[in-house]
Formats: sequence, structure tokens, C-alpha cells
Amino acid sequence: MLKIFFGGMLATFSFIVQAQDYAIDSDEGVPGEEMFQVCVFCHGAQAQGGPALDAPALAGQHAWYIEKQLKAFKSRTRGVHPDDVPGLQMSIISGSVRNEATIKNISAYIASLPSGAPLELARTGEVASIERPFIWDSEYAKLTPPKDANAETGKALYATCTTCHGADGQGNQDFGAPKLTDLTPKYMHRQIQYFQDGVRGADPQDAQGMTMAAFAKLLKDDQAIADVVAYIKTIEVK
Repeated sequence: MLKIFFGGMLATFSFIVQAQDYAIDSDEGVPGEEMFQVCVFCHGAQAQGGPALDAPALAGQHAWYIEKQLKAFKSRTRGVHPDDVPGLQMSIISGSVRNEATIKNISAYIASLPSGAPLELARTGEVASIERPFIWDSEYAKLTPPKDANAETGKALYATCTTCHGADGQGNQDFGAPKLTDLTPKYMHRQIQYFQDGVRGADPQDAQGMTMAAFAKLLKDDQAIADVVAYIKTIEVK
């Protein structure tokens, strides 16, 4: 199944690369909606995420954050650790975004998509289950968070997160902190583990990632991670 994924991904990747007629130093880039087609295979037709590939929901995420992450994957300050299989895939895909203008275009397009729609499979239009099995193999793919997460306990733990992510979980550009409220619990849990274990945020060039790694280590175990994630999912966006 992993071979099928890579085959589809590389076919899409090749198509988009061939379609790009804009020079790397050009002020013009591929239109965002057109470039987004390379993202659909993993992130879904409306950027609502692809749980089987651990591809996060992107719709409605801040454009500046999407830009930052695309650049991180492109520069390989993110997505190079062998345990981050989805990140490795993104580091390949990011090569299709040839110039700054294209990065801005696709980031603005994704940010304009409405968040909160059902997860939708790109090729069939069917609604995807959040519990679909992973098609990649890693100890992190087998993540099974505690089922008795306590949002009240998580609220107290989240107090350390508010400086960067905000009390409303909407993020802060000055700190490079993304919006959290549209991410799935398992995705957030896994990313916190990545930060704790040095899978993410270990590159010295990623100052904000290293800061997040330090804060992630304040969560002492899986229960604490599950609790804070449970609280984040209770936050009402105004």
C-alpha cells in the first residue's frame, strides 16, 4: 500500500513540476488553487486532512504559518528525521514549490478554505474516517492515547501554552505558533511526542521549533499530553 501511495504522490508531483513555467527568482508563481492539487492526495480535497497519512487539516490555518512550514520542509530544517515518515514525504513534495511567489499563492489559497468541513477523500469524495489505519510504519504510527483524557486537568497544563498559541488556541505570528483548534487530537499528540523526542524541533536553525520542544518536555507523560489536547478540543472559537 505504501508503494501505491508513493506512486500516486510522485505522479502528482511530476505533473505539477512540469506545469511550472515560473523562474525561481520570479515575482510570479503558480496560482494557489492550481498548486494545491499536489496537496490533495494527502491533505484532502478541501484541505481537511488525511488521517491515514497523518496529514493535518490545513484549511483556515494562517497563511504565514503554512509559508513557514513549506520553507522549513524545503530547507530540510523539518521532515528529515527517519521516524517522521509523513515529514519525509513532505520534504519531497516541497520541492515542487519552486519560488517564493508560489509559496505565498498556495499558502493564501489554503488559508482561504473554510475550516471544519468533514474529512473528504480526494479521489472518491467519500467522507473519511478519523480512525482509518495508517499506511506507514513507525512506532509513532501506533500511537494510542489514553482514553480517559481529562480536559479540566489539561486546562491547567495549557496555561504554559497561552503565551505562544493564545488562550483561544488561534496562534501568534510573532512566536511562529500555529492555530490549534482544527487539528485532530491524535495529530497534536503525535507532534508533541515528536518535539519531546527530537524528531521535530531539533535543528539549530529552527529556533521556534526548539522553543516548542522545550515546552513539550514540560508534559511529563502520555496522560498529560492527552489531557492538554483534550482541553484544546474544548476551546470555543469566537
